Order: sequence, then C-alpha cells, then structure tokens
Amino acid sequence: MGSPTKKSLTHKSLSALCGILLTIIAVSCNKQEIYYRFHEIKDAEWAQNDKLIFNIDSTVFELNVPYTISFEVTNNVNYPYQNIWFFVQTDIYNDSLYTKREKEYLLADKLGKWAGSGFGTLYQASFVFDDNIIFKERRNHQIIIRHGMRDQRLKGIEKIGVRIARKE
Repeated sequence: MGSPTKKSLTHKSLSALCGILLTIIAVSCNKQEIYYRFHEIKDAEWAQNDKLIFNIDSTVFELNVPYTISFEVTNNVNYPYQNIWFFVQTDIYNDSLYTKREKEYLLADKLGKWAGSGFGTLYQASFVFDDNIIFKERRNHQIIIRHGMRDQRLKGIEKIGVRIARKE
C-alpha cells in the first residue's frame, strides 16, 4: 500500500488536472457562443398573442464576422403536434425596420420520435434560423417570436431560447 503522502499528492494532481480540463472546456465552449437566453413559458401554455422578446446587445460581437442564430425549443411529451410555426420579427437585418419571417420546424419525426435530446418528459432541440448573420455595427437588436399555430393556448412548450454563436 502506498504512503498517505503519495496518495494525497496523486489525489491533488488528479484534482488539478480535472480542474484544468474543465476550465479549458468552459473557455472553448464560451468562445463560440456569444448570446444564449431562454424565456420560460408559464404552465407550458404559450398564448397566441404572447410575444417573446429577446434584446441583444451586439457590443460583445466581433464586427464583420459571420454568426449563426438558432432557436432552442424545450417541449414536453404533451405537445400535440409534430411541427411548430414561429412568426419572427427582427431588426438585425436593418436598423430602421423590422423584418418579418415565418419558419416551420419539426419537433418530431413521422413515427413520433422527438427531435433533439431528452430527459424524462422534456426534450430540447436546436433549429437554425439564420446561419450567416454579419453584424456591421455595434447597437442593440431585438428578436420577437410568437407561435404560429392555430391553438389560442399552445400546450407543451416549456421554453423558447435564442442562441447566437460564431459560425464555424
């Protein structure tokens, strides 16, 4: 059996190595991701007239570098549809007016398998909204999202998020 000093030294070395690896992973992940925010949907029922507003401060972005904007959707197993429609308004493309876009994303395949990854009764999936955004000036931006489904109260949506990362 080894001496207590040798075990302590090995334990400290292993702990230090794990700490360094975790730091490297955290720094490398955060280097690409510039913005990441979620809105929680109260009682997992998203009213049709509820707007989710994401205020984006572009002062932390590098100018003239391409970025990818993704929507993060967390749904529970009670979501009744295979797809979801988003009505999106944003001033990212033009500082003086909002651009409106409609996007459809598939949350489940034809067999009912949920997109993304799941834990228990929750599933989270990421969907690209635009994969080549270039910020040409530093200013505040907004992304406004409403659901475009027919339900007045869309059940099963837990959270909606916006993620902006440097394009790889």
